[in-house]
Amino acid sequence: MKKKIIDFNNALVLVVGDLILDCYWYSKNYYMLSEQSMPVALIKKIKKQPGGAGNVAKNIAEIGGQCKIIGLIGEDREGIILKKLLKHIKIYSDLITVKNTKTITKIRIVSEKKQLMRLDFQEKYIFNDFNRLYKKIINSLKYYKVLILSDYAKGTLFDVEKIISLAAKMSIPVLIDPKGIDFKKYSGASLLTPNFSEFEKIVGKCDKEQQILKKGIKLVSELNLLGLLVTRSKNGMTLFQSGKKPIHFPAISKIASDVTGAGDTVISIIASALATGYSLEESCFYANIGASIVIQKIGTETVNIHELNTVLNI
Repeated sequence: MKKKIIDFNNALVLVVGDLILDCYWYSKNYYMLSEQSMPVALIKKIKKQPGGAGNVAKNIAEIGGQCKIIGLIGEDREGIILKKLLKHIKIYSDLITVKNTKTITKIRIVSEKKQLMRLDFQEKYIFNDFNRLYKKIINSLKYYKVLILSDYAKGTLFDVEKIISLAAKMSIPVLIDPKGIDFKKYSGASLLTPNFSEFEKIVGKCDKEQQILKKGIKLVSELNLLGLLVTRSKNGMTLFQSGKKPIHFPAISKIASDVTGAGDTVISIIASALATGYSLEESCFYANIGASIVIQKIGTETVNIHELNTVLNI
C-alpha cells in the first residue's frame, strides 16, 4: 500500500486574535518547607514562546504552512520578546502596540512533568480603536485562503461580528476557537471548534451520546454555521455539519499528559488542510491525529509535519 504524505507548503492562513507570551520555568524537583507547608522549586531552565493566537500561528508554521498574525501587544519588553519569537519561527506579524498596557504574559512553573502553578500578568487588552485593527485585516485577507479567529477573551476580538461579515463577503472560510457563554456573536462562521466543556456551557449538560448529537445539530442551525467540531479529549472529536449526519473521530491516544494548547493544534491543522484543498472531513481527520500527538507532550507544544506524517503512515 502506497504511503500517504501530506504537505501544507501552499497553505495560506491568516490568524487574528489574542496574543500571549507563554513562559515556562522548569524545576527538576521541588520540596516542601514543612514549617510553612510551602512548596519550593529551584528553577533550572526558562523557556519563552508565543501563546494564545501566537501558538496557533506557531502550529501552522511547524506543519509547513504560511501564516500571518494580526493582534495586540503591550508597550513593554515582553511585547518586544513576543515579536522576536514570532519572527524567529518565520511568522509574518502585523501587531498593534497598545500604549500604557502590558503584554499578557503567563508563567507556568513545571516540575517532574507537572504544572505546579500558573502566574498571570495583565487580564486583558484595553483597546477601542477597532478601525485600526479592521484596516489591517482588510489589507491582509485578500492574500490568504483561510481566516482563524483565536479568541481567548483578552479583548482583541471585541467586534468579531464585523470580521466574520467581512470574510463572508470575500468568500473566505472563518474558523473560530470560541470563548465564553455567548456564541451568538460567532453566527455565520464557517466552523467553531469548542471543547466539550465549552460546548456544554452553551447547550446544557449532556449525559448521553444522543443528547450531544441532538444539541450539536441544533447549535449548527441556530448559529447558521457550516460546521461545528466538538473536541472531547479521550472521547475524540465530533463534527456536525449543516444538512449532514454527524461524523465521529475516535481518539487515537487514550493517554493525555497535558491538553494545554491542543485546541490550537486542532484548528491550525484544519485551517492548513482547508487552505491546501482538503475537504472539511479530511481536515478534521488530520487534526484528530495531530491532537493525539500533542496531548502526549508537556506544556503548550506543537506538532510538526514529520510527526503528523509518521503517525498517518503507521
